[in-house]
Amino acid sequence: MQKTIEKENYLKAVYKMAEKSQKVSVTSISKHFNVSKSTVSNMIKKLVVMDLIDSKPYEPIILTKNGKKAAVEIIAKHRLIELYLVEEMQFSLDEVHEIAEEIEHIKNTKFFIRMQEILGNAQLDPHGSVIPKCDF
Repeated sequence: MQKTIEKENYLKAVYKMAEKSQKVSVTSISKHFNVSKSTVSNMIKKLVVMDLIDSKPYEPIILTKNGKKAAVEIIAKHRLIELYLVEEMQFSLDEVHEIAEEIEHIKNTKFFIRMQEILGNAQLDPHGSVIPKCDF
């Protein structure tokens, strides 16, 4: 099963909820994306089959090792892009999130490695969040 933008967004959401010590459930994800619980349940099933998420009845949804790696990569890309847009392209902070949401799904590793080099291997995004270490 192929990774898609939607699947990557689910992984990112689960990671960020867990990072904030929020209980990750079908309900919390449903509220986050403003979609039905059945839509979330269907996606969770796909992510379980892909070994990206572990889900058991009445227990929090968690990322597998592979899922965490994928989520960290997408978050690192997003934060790196935001920094690049602010530092190199002079975008304002309120403009960068939506642009980064689109660009973060690029698969070309050279693109992100080069962006990282240009930014001097920066460790914080323009909002002060840590850019996770990642090999892309």
